[in-house]
Parts: sequence; structure tokens; C-alpha cells
Amino acid sequence: MEIQKLTLRTLSARTLAGCSVIALGMASATPALAQSTGAEPEQTTTAPADSTGLQEIIVNARKVAENQQDVPVAVTAFTGDDLVNQNAQKVENLAAFTPGMSTRQGSSTPTALTITLRGQVQTDILATLDPSVGTYVDGVYWARAYGLNGSLLDIKSVQVLKGPQGTLFGRNTTGGALLINTNDPDLNDFGGRFSVTYGRFNEFETTGVVNLPVVTDRVALRLAATRLTRDGYTRNVIPATANTALTGNTVVNRGPFTTNQNGKRFDNRDRWNARGKLLVQATDNLSLLFSGEVFDSDETVPARQLRFVTNPFTAANTTYNTSGTAGLYVGLLNGSPPPLPTDAPAVQGQKAGAAIALGNSILNAQAATLAANPKTTSNNERPYATARTYTYGLTAALEVPWGEAKLITSARQVRTSAGLDLEGSSYSVHFTEGQQKLKQQSAELQTTGKAFNGAIDFAAGLFAFHESGHDQSISVVAPEINGATSHFYGLINNDSMGVYTQASYHITPALTFTGGLRYSVDDKGLETRNNNYLRASKTTICSIIPGTFVVATETVGPAQCAFRRRDSFSGWSWTAGVDYKVTDDVMVYAKASKGFRSGGQNLRAPSTVAFLPFKPETAYSYEVGLKSEFFNRRVRFNAAAYTSDINDIQRSTLIATAPIPPSTLPGTATILGNAGKARIRGVEAELAAVVFPGLTVSASGALTDPKYVKFADLSGDRSFERFVGVPKRQFGVAADYSTELMSDAKLSLHADYSWRSDTALSEYNWAPNPQNALIQDKTTAKALGLLGARAAVEYGNFELAVFGRNLTNERKFVTNLLVAPVGYITGIRQEPRTYGVTGTVKF
Repeated sequence: MEIQKLTLRTLSARTLAGCSVIALGMASATPALAQSTGAEPEQTTTAPADSTGLQEIIVNARKVAENQQDVPVAVTAFTGDDLVNQNAQKVENLAAFTPGMSTRQGSSTPTALTITLRGQVQTDILATLDPSVGTYVDGVYWARAYGLNGSLLDIKSVQVLKGPQGTLFGRNTTGGALLINTNDPDLNDFGGRFSVTYGRFNEFETTGVVNLPVVTDRVALRLAATRLTRDGYTRNVIPATANTALTGNTVVNRGPFTTNQNGKRFDNRDRWNARGKLLVQATDNLSLLFSGEVFDSDETVPARQLRFVTNPFTAANTTYNTSGTAGLYVGLLNGSPPPLPTDAPAVQGQKAGAAIALGNSILNAQAATLAANPKTTSNNERPYATARTYTYGLTAALEVPWGEAKLITSARQVRTSAGLDLEGSSYSVHFTEGQQKLKQQSAELQTTGKAFNGAIDFAAGLFAFHESGHDQSISVVAPEINGATSHFYGLINNDSMGVYTQASYHITPALTFTGGLRYSVDDKGLETRNNNYLRASKTTICSIIPGTFVVATETVGPAQCAFRRRDSFSGWSWTAGVDYKVTDDVMVYAKASKGFRSGGQNLRAPSTVAFLPFKPETAYSYEVGLKSEFFNRRVRFNAAAYTSDINDIQRSTLIATAPIPPSTLPGTATILGNAGKARIRGVEAELAAVVFPGLTVSASGALTDPKYVKFADLSGDRSFERFVGVPKRQFGVAADYSTELMSDAKLSLHADYSWRSDTALSEYNWAPNPQNALIQDKTTAKALGLLGARAAVEYGNFELAVFGRNLTNERKFVTNLLVAPVGYITGIRQEPRTYGVTGTVKF
């Protein structure tokens, strides 16, 4: 729609121009307040000179502690207290008040997290696909989304950096970086806290934190742990005749569950997290920080709900074919006569059509029943998701004549599994399970400092990374009429290195030029053992290596199917920008940057033809921005407008695979490839204001306009497809009020509301298909607004708080998945309203 494009383009330019004019006018009319220069690195906020103003926000977006308002980078930051007030429990909750960011759980496992930032998204969760948004926890790059959607424990700050990153961080990304920093030990202060929460659905959470100075000024230990349990909020309703698709299966992590699942509760919580940090101040200029963390979850999630089953449709472009397999299968199970080999082709077609019509009517009726009652689901299989991660690290920091040198080393292990009733009906239409066991080791040597009497600030680093392990999955489709189980298994062995540097030259006290450069090399190895297992004959057919062989039992990754390849990817990244201090409190900036996301291999390739690598993705981003404060830091307004051109954008496509005889039904596989080119434009803004002492209001918003400029693959042009996972409009508002009730007593109130527009969750767009509009409707996450609140009374060392999440009880579908080769759409709903009370004691 050209009018909409013009509107956003014009709005981007006018917003920044208008903001600059307003800022200049207000700056000239308002007395300037000098910025603080004495913030310590471990601080997240500091009190302003005028205690009635906003707190400074200290970030390390450029590897050193700086006031956010002095950093010419679009960054959204939260303190640990902010996250408590927002009732944030998991990493996915961070997006609600971050302009341009959205999150959703992985379609293959809820322990994984898909992060979208400024329109750039990782469309699949796989060990061979790097994220477009890098996640760093205490400076360590967490490579995989598996196990990422964990608990937020003892958090110091969270910072979201937007746009290509690489000239300052260990890994190179095209979309941005998520920095999660946990609290470090305090060398001199003994203290801690203990809290207990009880809430709806029998939610029970305990958290304990203790800081222990072991040797004054030299050694300190900080321990933190949390345990969270909650009953399921979805009740399973299935008939006694429902059966499992996993009879005789021995390779899944859980099941087969032979007992009837009617009445079972799904969508529970059962997780714990523990972390220890030991700080050793070895000398006056050398510190050593040791850390270890474990996270564990074992939950009956997610309850999927069938939304729609499709009719068979053959498109001119095979990408848009839809199947009637789901309806055919259910129709045959409910008595429709099966086509016989001796039937004439016309008779076979009539019988198949009758079975599909019957099955579709049954399944769509079930979908309508489920849609009418968000509290129930109808899964013939019990869903499960487990994750266990171990993370160990050592950070050594040395003061050097020019600044600081730091070595960050880490080892991380991730083991996850998830079994899903993927279509979400009472019939065994489609079951999938994934299991992953991955290890990573990384080391980053970095240094920051000043040169030429402070005229230049610089940072430089060297990053090395190694990863190994396996990623496997199985798929069972319509088992009574399709005797093949699809197995995907990949052994990975990846190495990555990068060298980077960035410097800022202060041309004048007000004018600064920044430039940075990086070179990255990724060497990736994959051994695929993909195969199809014929359950009746116990025959395994390799997908990549032709030939068959018989095994006594089902094996996901038989060595006889092994086929290897190794590929290298390399590229340069850069950044260049200029910022100008109009006054001490108003800064404008402009920057350009190039980001690089490594290529990879198709782990789920169903054939030799598909076992090809995909190329790196590159992004060129251009941004202008404003950082401003007014009225003695009582009002803060930051805004940015950007445009990004992404080349060889990486996308995944769910395709139908050839039937495995004697079955005539196709299987499914996800193929990764380069989509061509995309253009993304957007505007973001954040506002905070102290209305009067004690009351602070804040607001944020973003407009995002993504478009495929060129998108084609072997099936033809696809540039008219919908852009997936990107809400075009979003905003959030919040208010915080605090007041002294009496001596040592304080009342704190918080309320927030976040909203995002309709969001496409499937690319599908093929007008000739009579079901096109319905498919698009069912694969769109409808506009969603969430209201939350918290009220707390603090008396001395004690605090009692009540909280509520999703207070208006919005239950819309937030995840929708089209599996066109099988012929259905399934979804997951927004969590219901929850509320509870938390008691905390500090010591």
C-alpha cells in the first residue's frame, strides 16, 4: 500500500525533524544540567543532582559505564527494580516495553525464544542457524535459543542495543544485542533478601540472595537461587477413544503415555535456577570473577489448539500448496471408505474427497469448540518441555595505563527436549519431538581506554568460539495410514573467530566522530544422519546417502546414514557515526553500520538436493537519533529513525517431502535458504517525566515498516509474501508512584499497559487459493494489549506486595503455525490473568 509506505517514510523524517526543533527550543529556554561523571561501573542508576528529577541510567553499550544520554546508540535499559515492578518472570517478558522488539516462544520448543528487533528475526530455532539478535549474559555470548527462555534471577540491568552489532561485541549480529547483567558480589557489604510469592493457579515461588564478604576488600561471594512451581491452567478434554501416535516408540524422551489424558492439566510451571559468583580482588589493579549457574525446567507445555484444517489445493507455485492429509486421516478413522488400488482413478478421487470432507467437518467442529473455551484443549498426546543448562565463567579485569584489559572465558552446556501434539486435536494427526545436547566454549580478550590526552576513546577485542553437539527431531504424521517416521539428526562442530575495534574522536567538546571495524570468520561442520524409519518392516532409509538397511530397533541417528560437509563464511562489518552536543542535555547523532550474520547448513535436509549451505546475511543500517533531557532532568525524550537494507536475508520454509512407499502421504521438512533482499524502516521513541515528586510516567512506541524487495527461490517469486513476526505498531505506558506513609514506611504503586498491532506469523499469501483470506486470518496474531500492576508497602526491612499480570484476561492466540503439507493451522494462547502476593525480607 503506497499510502502507508509514504505515511511511515514521511512520519520518520518529520518526527526526527520535529523532535530536533523542539529539543533546540526547549534547550535554549531551559537551564542546562551538567551530566554526572562519577558513575561506578557496577551501578545501573544514580540519583540526579536534583532529587526530584529522573535517575541517570548507566549502560555499558560501548564496553564502559556511561550515562545512557551520552551514548549515540539506540538503547533501551531496565534496572532489576524495573523488572520487578513490571512482573517480568522470563526473558520473553522484556519485549513489552522495548520499542521495536517482540518475542515469542519457539515453535518447536517453548524453552527456546525467538527475538525480533527492528524487523529482523530468527525464523527458526536450530543449531545451524545463528540468531539475528545476540544474547549476552554477564558479557558471555549465549549462542543458541534453546534454554534461553529461562527465569530472571538477581538481575542488575538489562540493555537492548538496536541495529547491527559487531565492532564492540564478541559475536556479529544484524539485528541487535540483548545484554543481561546479573549482580556481582560486594566486597564489603553483608546482606541479602528472601522472598516468597503465592498466586493464582497455586503459583509458588521462593527466591533467596545472599552477599558474603569473605575477606574485607579482597574476597566476596554472592549466592542466588529461585524455585517456581505453578499448576496448569488448561484442562485437556478428549474422548476415551483417543490414542497415541507413539505406540512402540523407544526414542522419545517421554512417552508413549498409554493412559487416557482426559482431564489432565497442561501449561504448568516447574523450574529452578541457582547462581554463584566469587569475586577475588587479587591486587589493587587485578580482579577475578568466577561464576557458575544452573537452570532446570520440566513442564507440561504448551497446550496447542487446533484452529483450522485446509482443503487440498495445488498452486502454480508449489510453496502455496495446501494438503487435505489431516482431514483424509480423520475421515478414514471415522468410517469413510478408503480408496482401493483396484478402484478407477475417478472412484479413488471420490472416496478420498469424501473422507477429506468428513474429516474436515469433524476437525473444524472441534476447532470451533476449542475457540469458544480458552480454558480447554484437546490433545491426544501429553506435551512436555525440559531444559537443563550449566554455565561457567571466569572474567579477569586488569587496570592498565591506558584503561582496562579484560579476559572473559566461559563454558556452557544445554540439554533440552520437547514433545508436542503439534496440530492440537484429539486425533494423532501430527506429533513431533526435538532433543538437543550442545556445548560451547568462548574466550574474549578486550581492552578499553583513552589516548592522546583523552581526545580518543577506544575499544578493541579478539573473540574465539567453539560449539559442538547434536540437534535431533522426529515427526510422526497420520500413523495408521503413513508407516514412516521422519528422523532428522545433525552433529555440529562449529568454530568462530572475530577481531574488532572501535574508536571515538572528540573533535571538539561537543562534536565526536566514531568509527569501528570488524572481521569475522566462521567455520561450520555438519554431519547429517537424516533418515526415514518404516515402522512395520523396521527398515531405515537414509535421506542423503541412497540405499536401505534393516535395524532391529528405531534409531534417530544411525551412523550408516552419516554424510558430512564443512563450510566457511567470512565478512567485514563496520560502523561510522557523528554525534553533536547541542547543550549538555541535548545530543543529536547520525550513524551508518554494516552487520553480518553467518551462513550455515540445512540440518533438516530431506534429500541430497536440499543438503546445501545458505549464505551469510548482511545488513546495512542508517540511523539518526536524539537524546534529550529538560527541566532539570524532569523530562527525558529519546527518539530514533532508521532504515535497513538486508541482503541474502535468511528464511525457513516448511515443505512437503516425497512419500516413503508404501505410504502415499508426504512428510514435512524445514528448509533454510536466502530470501533475497528486504528493506525495513522505522521510528522509535521513549519518554519519561516526573509529573510531581513521587510520580513518574513513561511511554514508548515504535512504527516498523518491513518489505521484501526481492524474494525468490527454486519455486519462483515470493516477494509478495507477508513479513513474519514483526508488529508494525506497538506502544507502552507506565506510571510509578511512591510516598512515605510514616517513619520507615513507604508505599509504591506501579501500573503498565503494553500494546502491539496485528502480527503475521506465516508468510502465506496466494490469492488464487479460495482459502487464502481464511489462512491469513488464522495465522495472524491479533492486536493485543496487556495490563499489569503492582502495589507494595515497605516497612524497614520488610516488604509486602500484591501484583497482577494480564488483568483484563486477554486470551488471544499469540503463536499460530501453518503446516500446509499436512493441512492444518494450530495455535497457542496468551497466558490468562494471574495475581498474587509477595513477601520479602531484606537483611
